Amino acid sequence: MTSWIAQHFLNPAVFWPGLALVALPIAIHLLNRLHYRRVRFAAMEFLLSSQERNRRRVLLEQLLLLLLRVLFVLLLVALIGRMVLSAQQLSLFRGAKSHHLVLLDDSGSMRDRNGETSAFDEAKGIIRKLVAEGANRPGTQRFTLLLASRPDDPVAGFAARDIDDGLVDEVSARLEDLECTHQSVDLHAAVEAARGRLGADRDDMRHLHVVSDFRRRDWHDSQKMATSLKSLDDAGVAVNLVRTVETPHENLGISELSGNVAAAAAGVPVTLEVKVVNYGVREAQNVRVLLSVDGRALPRNLVFDSIPAGEQAARSFEIRFDTAGSHRVTTSLEADSLEPDNVRHLAVSVPTENPVLVIDGTPGQEQGAYIADALAADKAVTGYAPFVAAPDYLRQTSLDQYRLVYLVNVAELPADDVASLEQYVANGGGVAWFLGDSVRPAFYNEVLYKQGAGLFPAPLGNAPRNVPRDTTRNAGPDIRPAQHPLMTILNGEGRLFLDLIFVNALYPVDEQWLIETLPESTQVQTIASLRTQQPLILEHEFGKGRVVTCLTAAGPLLTPDDGLPWTNWANGPAAPSYAVFQLDLAKYLARRDQALARQTVGEPIEETFSRMAFADDVEFVSPDSHVTQIKAVPAEGAVQDPGSDARGLAPLTATFRETDPPGVYTVRMTDSSGQPQERLIAFNVPVEEGDLKLVTESDLLAAVGPVDHLSIQSPDSVDWIRSSAPGADMRWGLLMLLLAVIAGEQALAYRLSYHPPRSRHAMA
Repeated sequence: MTSWIAQHFLNPAVFWPGLALVALPIAIHLLNRLHYRRVRFAAMEFLLSSQERNRRRVLLEQLLLLLLRVLFVLLLVALIGRMVLSAQQLSLFRGAKSHHLVLLDDSGSMRDRNGETSAFDEAKGIIRKLVAEGANRPGTQRFTLLLASRPDDPVAGFAARDIDDGLVDEVSARLEDLECTHQSVDLHAAVEAARGRLGADRDDMRHLHVVSDFRRRDWHDSQKMATSLKSLDDAGVAVNLVRTVETPHENLGISELSGNVAAAAAGVPVTLEVKVVNYGVREAQNVRVLLSVDGRALPRNLVFDSIPAGEQAARSFEIRFDTAGSHRVTTSLEADSLEPDNVRHLAVSVPTENPVLVIDGTPGQEQGAYIADALAADKAVTGYAPFVAAPDYLRQTSLDQYRLVYLVNVAELPADDVASLEQYVANGGGVAWFLGDSVRPAFYNEVLYKQGAGLFPAPLGNAPRNVPRDTTRNAGPDIRPAQHPLMTILNGEGRLFLDLIFVNALYPVDEQWLIETLPESTQVQTIASLRTQQPLILEHEFGKGRVVTCLTAAGPLLTPDDGLPWTNWANGPAAPSYAVFQLDLAKYLARRDQALARQTVGEPIEETFSRMAFADDVEFVSPDSHVTQIKAVPAEGAVQDPGSDARGLAPLTATFRETDPPGVYTVRMTDSSGQPQERLIAFNVPVEEGDLKLVTESDLLAAVGPVDHLSIQSPDSVDWIRSSAPGADMRWGLLMLLLAVIAGEQALAYRLSYHPPRSRHAMA
C-alpha cells in the first residue's frame, strides 16, 4: 500500500492524515442526528403522518449530503497530495523512491565533435543535470553510473549512491576527468549488465537511462536489443533513451595501412597500401594522406582526386628504410569531426637482409643457383640473402631464422625433416616446391601429400611427362597465368614474355585427382596452367603458412629423352620475368609470424615466454612514452612439476591492458644473456567507429518493438529532467471537481436545513 501511495502522489505524506479527516463529516453527521429541535406544530397526528411519508426521501438526501462532504475531504487530500493517475506520469525525481542507472556510451564514435564540444561532452552534461535535479529531493533518489566499455564494473564511487549535494559535486569533478575510449563497445551486453543490476533492486521506481549517439550499426534491426528492452519493460523498469547527436557529420577515415613488411630489409623499397573510406553522403574530393616514418614527415603526400560517398579507395606507395631495426609508419588525414580514425599506424621490423634457404637435391645444386641469382643479383636492391644447400642441411639448422624455404628437385626427406618443415609452415612460414628428375612420386604422395593434409598440394603421376610442342600459328603461349598476385608480371607489362617461355616437361598430377578433386577443391588454387590445361603452379595453405608448388624445374634441367630443358624460363629470353616472379614469390611466402603484430585498441598485450630465455620483468611503453613495468607470472593453467629441473618450469606471462590510446606500443624484455630485446605492436581504432550514420527515431522504435515504458529524448532537450510538469493537468481537474462538490454540498445543505419563518413584526 505504501508503494502504491508513493507512486500516485507527489506529496505522499499528506495521504494518511488526509484520509483520517474523512471521519470528520461522518462524526458531525452522527452527532447532528442526536440533536433535538423545537418544532411548533398544530397537531401531533398530522406531524407524525407527514414524517412517515417523507422519511425515505429525507434519509437519501442526508446520505447524499454526507457523501458530498466525504468526497470534499478526499478531493482536498488528493489536491494537496498532488495525485496522478499513473506512476509513469510522475517526473523522474518526484514521488516514489527511485533508482537511476545511467549507461553511458563511451565508444569511439562518441568523440564525434560538433564545434567546440563532442557527443561525449554532451552526455556528461546530461548526467550532471540529472544528478543535480535529483538532489532537490534528498533521501529519495539513488544513482549508478555504468560505462558501456566495462558495464560489469560501475564507475568507482557511483554504485547505488544516494543523491545529495555532496554527490553532485563529486559527479561533476569525476566527469571532468572521465575520457571517452577509442574502442567499439557491445551495447547489447551493456544493457544486459544494467538489466541484471536493476533486476535485484527493490526501489519503488527504477529508471535505465541509455545516453548514446545511437549509431545505426548498433541499433538497426537489433533483435537481441529489442528482447532485452522488452524484458526491462516487463520488470517494470522505465527505459529512457537519450540521444546526444542531432545530425550525422561527413567523415573520412583510414581503414587500412598494410604491405608485405615481412620482406622488408634495410635500404630496400617496401610497397605499402593505404585505404581511405568515405562514410559520408557526399563525394569527397582532393583528399590528402600525409605520410611519416618514425615521427618524421615525408616530403610527399598521397592524393585521392575523388572518393564517392560510401566507398573506399586505395593507393600504393613505396618506403625505403635506411637502417635496420624497428620502425613506425603513420598515415593521417586532415582533421574532421571524428579525428581518431584519421590516423593509422604500422610497425615494421627491418633486418639488414632477409635470409632464404634453398634446398637443392640436384648434384652440385645447379638448379638452386638459378633461384639464388634471381633473388640476390644485387643484395642492396633486393634485400635477400639466399643460401643453397643439399637436403641433409635441414637437420643441421633451425628453420626459424629463414624468411622462406625453397625445396628444389628433392627426392625424399627423413621423417624428422618433414616434421620440422610442417611445424615451420604451420607457424606461418612459407615453402616453394620445384620438381625435377630426382623426385620420387611415391614419397611425395604418401609422406608429403597425406591425402590432402600435408605440405604437398596434389598426388603426382608415376613419372615426369613431356609436353608436346604445338607449332601451329594459333597455338598460343605454353603458360596460361591466372589472375593472381604472383602472375602480375605475366599478366601486365611483362605479358610479352609469355610467348618466349617454353615448358617441355613437368611432373603431372594424378589424373583421377585432376578430374574429381581439383574442380571442387577450396584448398588448392591453380595459379598457372599449360595450354594443355595441365596445372603448372599450385597454391595451398598449411596452418598459418603458404605453400606454392611448381610442377616443373627451377632451371634448364635436361630431359633424358630428347635433351630439351624442362623449361627455358630461368635462362632464356624471358629470364627477366623469371627474376621478377621469384622476387614476388619470396615476398608472397615470407613467413607471416615474423611480421609485427597489429591489434585493435583495447585488446590486451600478452607476452608468454620461457623463464630460461628471458627475465621476468617486462616493460610496456605506451605511445606517449609512459613506461609500465610488470612482473611476469606463471601462465594461467600451466602446471609446474615440482620434481622437474629448470627446463621443465612452467612458462611466464605478462599482461598489459591499458591499450586504449592508438599508436605503437613497445615491449621490452631482457634475454638470458642480459641483452635487451624489444618488439613493437601497432594499435589502431576499430574501422566501424568511423561510420557516423544515425538511427532515426522511427527506425529505433521499429527495431525495439512494442515497449510500454520507453521514452526517447531528443538532443539538447532537458525538459524531461525537470520536475514541474507532471501532475499539472490532474491538479486542475481536481480543483474544478472540488469546486463543483462544494457548490453541490452547499445547495443540498441549504435545502435540508431548517429556516424558521420571519415574524410579522419583522415583515412590517
